[in-house]
Amino acid sequence: MTNCLIVGGGIIGLSLAYELSRRGLSVTVAEQGPWGGQASSAAAGMLAPLKEFSEPGPLLDLGMDSLRLYPEWAAELEAEAGGDVQLSIDGLLTVALTEEEAERLRAKFAWQRESGYDVHWLTGAAIRDVEPLLTDRAVAAIHSPSEGHINNRLLLQALVTACRRMGVTLLSGCVVTGIATEGSRVVGVETTAGPLRADETVIASGAWAGIMMGWLGLSIPVRPVRGQIAAVASAGIPLRTVIFGSTGYITPKRDGKIVIGATEDEAGFQREVTLSGLTGVLNGVMPYVPALSSAPFLEAWAGLRPASADGKPLLGPVPGWTGLSIAGGHFRNGILLSPITAKLMADYLEQGRAERLQPFLPERFAGVPL
Repeated sequence: MTNCLIVGGGIIGLSLAYELSRRGLSVTVAEQGPWGGQASSAAAGMLAPLKEFSEPGPLLDLGMDSLRLYPEWAAELEAEAGGDVQLSIDGLLTVALTEEEAERLRAKFAWQRESGYDVHWLTGAAIRDVEPLLTDRAVAAIHSPSEGHINNRLLLQALVTACRRMGVTLLSGCVVTGIATEGSRVVGVETTAGPLRADETVIASGAWAGIMMGWLGLSIPVRPVRGQIAAVASAGIPLRTVIFGSTGYITPKRDGKIVIGATEDEAGFQREVTLSGLTGVLNGVMPYVPALSSAPFLEAWAGLRPASADGKPLLGPVPGWTGLSIAGGHFRNGILLSPITAKLMADYLEQGRAERLQPFLPERFAGVPL
């Protein structure tokens, strides 16, 4: 028997396994496919809470706290795994191409500035001082120099390596078929590789979390939302910074790619890249950087983001059961929120501390019918 069994080997599950093992707990991770094979490997690796969250509150606070953890967390992970995760905290631009967009953007800038965040309002030539390749149609922009991005695929590789070196039991190709219970206590799971037992079980299975909770007669409203993303070669397009617009984002990576995206498709568990989705992604970003129209196309992919009913992650104990917790529903921000999720969930599992989890507890959905 292990101290903690984590169902799901994406960024959230692996980050939690890494954190728990650093604290001296024995950990097993069960993953039905390859490590990070769903939303985690299909992400763009954005670390942009000020862009992602539209209002002040617990979710933005969570994102900002996680962003602050990233430099030290990534450095420790690189030292443990022996590889570079290509963390880049070099800012981003959120760009308006029309006066109407600029008006909405200015309202967001106002509360961010009043809250003390490091943001700057740019117009005219000042925007292209930050990013010379940006279209001259840009009316205004918010520059947030403290945000950035990471190579999420390298991050996943580093987490797998670090977990193995720290003694975490990693079981890939291990499909969970049921949750094992004794009375009102969860004691582990049943899998295609046999039973797994643990003192604490954490469901970190992304878009599949809602299905697994249904096995216990619980309604945890997490659904898949497909995101389609593409990459082009950066040769001849020396972008300096990440660009967000109303119709897409553009992320220059250190590996010679520019990652662009993304759709938000209600397509169930279908992971296919569609022609209409890919066309929308490409057409959505070219108005911001016209030079992209001549960039060599490299690849396109899709992932299933786990979206909760209220847009907030679900973190903490599952109501009505002991020995069972969930860490899921991170939607577009699993990469961003992985360090803080791992820390807060480990605090709960190790010490019973749940103060910071209060806005995100699954019990907020208690009583919702299946």
